[in-house]
Amino acid sequence: MAFLLVCGAFTSCLRSDDLEMLHHPIDVTGSVSPQYGIPVANGEMNINDLLSKLSANYQGLITDDEVVTLEYNANMIDTIFAFSQIPDVAPAHSVAPSAKDGTMWYSKDTVIIDTIDIDFFNDVSEFSGQLDMEHIWLAIAVRAYGECPETVRPYVRATFDNLIISYEDHNGALKPYAGINVDPIQITDITEGFNHSFDTIDIASIANDMPRRLFTQYRLRFNVSSEFITNNIGSMYFGEVLDSVRMSRLIYAADLKVTMPLSIRFNNLTYSFDIDLGDGLSSVDLDSIFSSISEGIEVNIDTARFRMVLDNGIPMAFTLSAKMQDGNGNDLFDIYQNKTIASANTVPDADDPNRYHASSSVVTTLDAILHQAELNMLDEARVMKVTLVTDTDSKHVTIRRDDFLRLKAYLMVRPTVDVNISVTDNGIL
Repeated sequence: MAFLLVCGAFTSCLRSDDLEMLHHPIDVTGSVSPQYGIPVANGEMNINDLLSKLSANYQGLITDDEVVTLEYNANMIDTIFAFSQIPDVAPAHSVAPSAKDGTMWYSKDTVIIDTIDIDFFNDVSEFSGQLDMEHIWLAIAVRAYGECPETVRPYVRATFDNLIISYEDHNGALKPYAGINVDPIQITDITEGFNHSFDTIDIASIANDMPRRLFTQYRLRFNVSSEFITNNIGSMYFGEVLDSVRMSRLIYAADLKVTMPLSIRFNNLTYSFDIDLGDGLSSVDLDSIFSSISEGIEVNIDTARFRMVLDNGIPMAFTLSAKMQDGNGNDLFDIYQNKTIASANTVPDADDPNRYHASSSVVTTLDAILHQAELNMLDEARVMKVTLVTDTDSKHVTIRRDDFLRLKAYLMVRPTVDVNISVTDNGIL
């Protein structure tokens, strides 16, 4: 009724030729372009999450220090039993000692080797330039304990000495670390148990080799007085040596700890890693979206955009490249090529003006155009392969535990909707 009243009022103002138009069929035509933002992924990564992404096998621990500190630990323990407890092993022949005046101490050595894996650099695929870390701390502790009768105790002792440190660099080459010299450590009563922690060693000079693992090697020298035995124990099996002094077992152990505060400077450190999309993009049913606009309306789409919004609170910039892959690791299409993600804003550290830390985050938006060929492959995408180049912009920065990188990803679709709707077949008058 309202429509008719309006039409009546409208027709009263029309000329006769305009009025004639209302006796004919009426169609509504035109084009509109609505925009749809389809969420693909979102979340926030603190520095531990980010490190986990940067290395598929990352096993380091984050300590409670304000500056992010990675911690790696390794423990080794072994026991040498007396021969009387190890049947079926033939002892070696004894050798008479060389003639000397006074008491002699015969010795038998065993070398203790311990390994600690460092996975922080494992997935670095490319690196050019200099990498400086303020500190890489190596702590070593050794323990030893022997069981023997009370009457034997004055005639046995041990020494820890000849500490050697080496490491495997990023390319797998074994290299020595020369910056250490440790005095021998005497154990005068092995039955009391012995614990010793070496001074913590700063091995930061090896950072540029991006070590994959560290090795420590030192000698445990077991000594027996010639007042107790007359055989040179150097050529005997260790189990036979323990039998000779009526010891039941000798236990030795070592603990290693590496801590790496992320006070660091580098450029062009490149990581490659995968982001599992699950069923993310395959769940985007564009046909369903378009049909929901209205039945019978023609909807066309030639391009769409893949958008990532990154809010970076970490004091380093990133250069990002990414490509979509199917479930078998086959490349589908490129998303981004060498896109810059701005560093967080930084300020000098209050304790050291030559170091910087993040003061506020910076937002970067990355857009990638997807043409029809890429859109047709969306439902096959299961993995986004990311190559990330990190850079501290020649600054020495400290990364703190609450630094973060927030991420949101969308598929932005703007279809062209062509409208041609018949309002009436007979006119409205």
